[in-house]
Amino acid sequence: MRIHDLTAHPMRYVTIAELAEYWAVSCQQIYKRIDSGALEAIQLGSRLYRVRTTTALEYERRVRVVPDYASEQKTDELPRTDRRAACAESNMRPT
Repeated sequence: MRIHDLTAHPMRYVTIAELAEYWAVSCQQIYKRIDSGALEAIQLGSRLYRVRTTTALEYERRVRVVPDYASEQKTDELPRTDRRAACAESNMRPT
């Protein structure tokens, strides 16, 4: 699910790929924040992570992340970013 506004996101958790796309960073950057303890995440399997939406919002406020949605063009067809493709829909952690 593509995140347009994290404050209005209906799901309790977001994937690493969704968060990376929303913040316009690589999945690896999200994993670095998780590993450093700066961003709390839950691990559901050996390579499957989720971040609580409320945790992502708090992190956003704390470090002043500017979401990428503000710069998106308003079109019917939104381009798929390389970051999203790199993370893949499976949300597997890079090794």
